[in-house]
Amino acid sequence: MLHGRIAEQAGITRLLAGESGALMLRGEAGAGRSALLDFAAELASDQIVLRASGAPEESHLPYGGLHMLLATTRPHWKHLPAPQRDVLERLGEPGDPPYLPVWNLLRHLAERRPVLCLVDDAHWLDRESLAVLSFCVRRLAAARVVILVAAQGELPALREIDELDLRGVDRQAALDIVAECRPGIVPQVRERIVEDARGNPLALRELAAGIGPAQVEGGLSPLGLHTGWPGRSRRADQLYGERLRALPERTRTLLLLAAADPAASLPELLAAARATPADLEPAETAELVEVRPAGLTPRHLLILVAAYQSAPVSARIAAHRALAEVSPERRVWHLAAAALEPDEEIARELAAIGTSSALERAAELTADPELRARHHAAAALAACDAGHLRRAADLATRATELSAEPSTLASAARVLATVEAEIGSPAKAARMLLDSAARIDDDHATAIVMIADAIRLFGYSGDEGLAGQIAAAVWAAPAASHVSSRVARSEGQPTWSAPLARSLPPLAKIMAGGPFSGFAAIGELVEHTPALATQQAITATSLGLMAADAGAALRLTSTLVADCRHQDLMGLLPYALQLQSHALLLSGRNAEALRQATEGLKLAGDLGQTHRAGHLSGVVALIAAMNGDEKRCRAYAESSLACCADHDAPASAALATWALGLLELGLGRASAAVAHLERVVAGPAHHPVVAVRCAADLVDAAVQADLPGAAVEPLALLEQWARDTRQRWIGAVALRCRALVAPDGEAEPLFVGALDLHGPSQASFQRARTELAYGQWLRRTRRRSEARSHLRAAHAAFEQLGGLPWAERAATELSAAGEPSPAEPLPAALRGLTPQERHVVFLAAQGASNREIAARLFLSPRTVGYHLYRAFPKLGITSRTELASLLQERRPPARGRSPDRP
Repeated sequence: MLHGRIAEQAGITRLLAGESGALMLRGEAGAGRSALLDFAAELASDQIVLRASGAPEESHLPYGGLHMLLATTRPHWKHLPAPQRDVLERLGEPGDPPYLPVWNLLRHLAERRPVLCLVDDAHWLDRESLAVLSFCVRRLAAARVVILVAAQGELPALREIDELDLRGVDRQAALDIVAECRPGIVPQVRERIVEDARGNPLALRELAAGIGPAQVEGGLSPLGLHTGWPGRSRRADQLYGERLRALPERTRTLLLLAAADPAASLPELLAAARATPADLEPAETAELVEVRPAGLTPRHLLILVAAYQSAPVSARIAAHRALAEVSPERRVWHLAAAALEPDEEIARELAAIGTSSALERAAELTADPELRARHHAAAALAACDAGHLRRAADLATRATELSAEPSTLASAARVLATVEAEIGSPAKAARMLLDSAARIDDDHATAIVMIADAIRLFGYSGDEGLAGQIAAAVWAAPAASHVSSRVARSEGQPTWSAPLARSLPPLAKIMAGGPFSGFAAIGELVEHTPALATQQAITATSLGLMAADAGAALRLTSTLVADCRHQDLMGLLPYALQLQSHALLLSGRNAEALRQATEGLKLAGDLGQTHRAGHLSGVVALIAAMNGDEKRCRAYAESSLACCADHDAPASAALATWALGLLELGLGRASAAVAHLERVVAGPAHHPVVAVRCAADLVDAAVQADLPGAAVEPLALLEQWARDTRQRWIGAVALRCRALVAPDGEAEPLFVGALDLHGPSQASFQRARTELAYGQWLRRTRRRSEARSHLRAAHAAFEQLGGLPWAERAATELSAAGEPSPAEPLPAALRGLTPQERHVVFLAAQGASNREIAARLFLSPRTVGYHLYRAFPKLGITSRTELASLLQERRPPARGRSPDRP
């Protein structure tokens, strides 16, 4: 499949449709010239296709290319005059040039069917054949003949042909080529290949196909990708091997040094080779490299590949040793590349670098098995943090095979559990952590961290048997007082071991379905989080989010995401983005939450983090539900549920089910909402944390569906959560829900108290729902004037948040409360618009740009433009400037069920 050549394919298609003409495709080796010729041949399958290609070894043979082009036409030579037929028969021998015979032959063939002549590598074609082609090109208007030539560099003999330069493919096409050639390659390596190949399709394919298994999974050094190849690139040798071997020895040495370290500067290369700039002249003359002060720039990446791989091992080792003497920044990497046996000094220097590749190479250069195991364990952790799951699991397994030391085994176990949690079962991962923690005797801090991680993972599993194991591990863990005496301070800074130990019992109870109590200990844990390492901060933030403190959650997760980006911890970033999206939702910043969740979802998919992708799909579904985007909500919820079924992750399933329930609630289908939400609160999709988060929705749905019994349990759960957390916004939601089920004589103080607890924030989804509920209650009790102020506030907040169905419900209530109805005086044409078109049109009439409308409705700017494009003809207008006068700034009509008027 051709990637990134849509424009070029379109040009060839137009050329063939015209039935006559000529075009030269110019580009460097591997740019896709031959692939485009194949595309043309396939497109012209019903035509007569003649093909030829030049070759260096035949470029001196007169008419050799022409002989190849006409090889299949011999049966038609009999239709030519005898003298012209004789010329073709003696092609290549002394005699008359074959200009007219060839042209007449092509014309004869074209009388039967159009003719397509394809000439590849025309720069290697003999000059006599090129002259005949040039003769024919100048006469193409008289026949149905197309000549398509592919060449590298200038070709003066065919200067009259239109040219199409094949530049490097764009970044997306490059990524697609790598993914097609080497599925499963980790994102960082894919990006490295794309950067090195500079858009050349052949280089992209050769690099992707040639790197070893360790590199595919993330094992990279600062040196060239090709320096780690297990074999040789046949194409690189075909293209450049002979030209390299024809160079003087010192010139070849300089190219080998440049291949061993593409980042080396020109002074470093000359010093390492003990050479002068004059030694580079043969490579420049052969057009293999460009010489710049920053170093040597190859005309093609495969030149470096061929230079490195064609050199014997002894020459490669000598090159790396020479570069180690002149390149301080990469000295240890060159020494490691040149080492053939264990070297403890090099291993120590590599271990100090701390990257996964450096630690793995340090292990290879270490003779002591226990130290080698520690290097493997550290490399596994670094690989895991970078998102290289398969590589991390392999390194951790190597560590466990070599070591008997508890700390090393514990470190490896945490990595294996993390990998299991992301691609397998969170419950199994939690058990792995508990089993490993139980074997730790003298490192209480590590044991506590592992138990905390087990609790976090249990939060995704909901396994009742696992809850008992966690509870037993918690009670067996060292008491907080014991921990604090041993590990409470490190270098004058408080550690998180003591507060984490004190938070374990309440956390275990919560995750086992107990009351949300003990938040003082969790609050203490949250206070210590900013000073933690990133991996520990993720665990603490994940556990601390259960306290539902929006401000603290947002501060912690913003720092967490920034740290992951700054430290290039791509493996941790999807989790950090997931946590931040939850924190943003708590803060009412839905559009930002969607952006973060979408980024995390894409990255999790690239990294193969299937469980994380499933959970983030649930987050996207939840935001789409708030927005009323039914298609997106159902698609992402179904994706999440499918992933959860495969990976034993009921928390994510509960989140997706909540999204479906909230969608139905927003669209006015209360009975369907109850069915979904009851599964989360007390049914097969139950999860303790998600259950309390969606309890208010179930109360609302039960009241609307006239199912008062369905509101009892979620209301009690919500009120218990409010008492335990003491968060004002949760208390406000609990009061609102109590007001919904209370008799009319008792409801108003509850609504007023709820608004007081919400505080002044107007852009809050929960406050807007309280305003809506209170406004509905006031309207039903015939206090329409008072109702309108609350309904206006709700409508404005929902519009700001992008909650379309909720805004429409508020608009419906406003109309019922006596607000001038936006539906009755509207132009008749407007009633022919879809609800989404109406909303886009009204926002555009108010002066919002496509991008602003897209942000408010969670659409793409292109989709907004499409809705306007569809709406304008229906409205009888041609531009958005006519909208304001047509609609007179009216609001969109509500959709869904209209409330009964009192």
